[in-house]
Amino acid sequence: MTQVIIITVILLLIFFGAGYRKEQLDKKAYEEKLKNYYGKINTRKLSSEELKSIKGFTNYHFHEDMIDDITWNDLDMNLIYSKMNYCNSSAGDEFLYYTLRSPHTKLYDWSDFECKVNRLIEDPEYRTKLQVCLHNIGRSKNYSIYSYIDKLDEATRTSTLMTMAGVIMYIPAIVICFFNLFIGIALIFVFAVYNMATYFKQKSRIEPYIVCFEYAFRVLKNCDNIIQVIKDGPDILKGEMTDLVSISNRFKSFKRFSSLVIGNLGNSPLGVILDYIKMLTHLDLMKFNTMLDQIKLHQEDIDKILTIIGTIDCYISIGEYRVSTSQFSIPKLDDSYKALKIEDGYHPLLTDAVPNSINADKCVLLTGSNASGKSTFLKMIAVNALLSQTIHTSLSKEYAAPYFNIYSSLSLKDSIVTGESYYMVEIKALKRIMDASENKAHVLGFVDEVLRGTNTTERIAASSAILRNLSDKGVLVFAATHDLELTSILDDIYDNYHFEEEMKDNDVIFPYKLSKGKATSRNAIKLLDILGYDKDIISKANELVKNMEESR
Repeated sequence: MTQVIIITVILLLIFFGAGYRKEQLDKKAYEEKLKNYYGKINTRKLSSEELKSIKGFTNYHFHEDMIDDITWNDLDMNLIYSKMNYCNSSAGDEFLYYTLRSPHTKLYDWSDFECKVNRLIEDPEYRTKLQVCLHNIGRSKNYSIYSYIDKLDEATRTSTLMTMAGVIMYIPAIVICFFNLFIGIALIFVFAVYNMATYFKQKSRIEPYIVCFEYAFRVLKNCDNIIQVIKDGPDILKGEMTDLVSISNRFKSFKRFSSLVIGNLGNSPLGVILDYIKMLTHLDLMKFNTMLDQIKLHQEDIDKILTIIGTIDCYISIGEYRVSTSQFSIPKLDDSYKALKIEDGYHPLLTDAVPNSINADKCVLLTGSNASGKSTFLKMIAVNALLSQTIHTSLSKEYAAPYFNIYSSLSLKDSIVTGESYYMVEIKALKRIMDASENKAHVLGFVDEVLRGTNTTERIAASSAILRNLSDKGVLVFAATHDLELTSILDDIYDNYHFEEEMKDNDVIFPYKLSKGKATSRNAIKLLDILGYDKDIISKANELVKNMEESR
């Protein structure tokens, strides 16, 4: 028996040593990766499950100034979020998403934000130490802890009596081993099978909460490391450190013995051993009740500590995104500005974007041929306005504007589920911009192909009335249209700009450069000709266009 114990201890020491060694090697490798790949183009792809889970913090902290779903989807912000997300933890993922959906719409002092972001860019050693701590916190799979904070009252406590009974049964079996080793081991095996069967039954019921508690534990466990890094570093995060120390001290009961119960050691040898210990002893199920009580008691503290951790991760991510861009500027935001000015602005999702500039002191009407760049230009302005007011970063040489409430009606679709036609979806989207102008100052609106879902005569009449009404209400509108009639009808209140194409070697070339004035060329029939449509179709189409222009 003594030999068995000695051999077991030796094996455990080997496992522990191997696990610790692997942990140190992984840490060193990750530090090197952080340093070598800092500022490189982000290639991380987010699954639909991840995109759903990162909304937890945002849903929990919802406020009326957030960018609505229509605008978020119009601007392809999920793709932009993925590209700029260099966070190392779920707390950072969720807080960055919240930040991008929460533009400042009133005067805001960005000095503290800039100080922290810039210092983290300039101090790689300090930044890397924080990133390693955040990496150790990691991600909570496809769960958000915020999805369960509001449902804690629904969580059912595990059966302490059944759990304890399963553990106590081992005692007589172990005693019997001293008298009859065969019978004792047989009983231990039977009780182990019973415990494993009941374990998975209970575990499946509380699994989501266990996952969230594991994440909360990792946050609290690594808080001490983050506090130490901040303490030994520059003064920029000392305020966050003070708050972390205060909150962490309230979770001593939560953390006690938790590392042996819910510590996530992955597939390491020690992790595998602990997984079997949990199955055989139900230690994590017993600890669940204590942790549930503590989370309920300190719900607001959990939110505060996740906010602080997420904010730090977000500072680092924004800094790295700035380094990864070909050009960015610090926006000039002030409500005293009477125009939106952007110089050499570009769209973040385009690899070889053509920069464009505009100084819009009144509404803008864009015309131009198909695929000439109108929609991309609208999205470029809107995205830069949003990034300027959320992460204080403009993808341009210069950006200057007041603080806006941003709305769009760009990439709408009809709905099979609700049975709404495209036109109905479109007029509802436009109505919400008009409603916003009633109670919000400095509304910035983007509209692509106004009322494209109806006939020409009513479209031109209604579009001109709606666009005039928005301008009269003080909305700075950027609208794109194929209806050249609108350029004349709205000439007194809208500045006309256009994109045009060039014909070269029987092909259409788009320079994607914004020009002053209204469009004078078309390419729809030219494209039919280039693609080999029958010459008779081309001839008749051109003749009809000429007749329509003459008769108006």
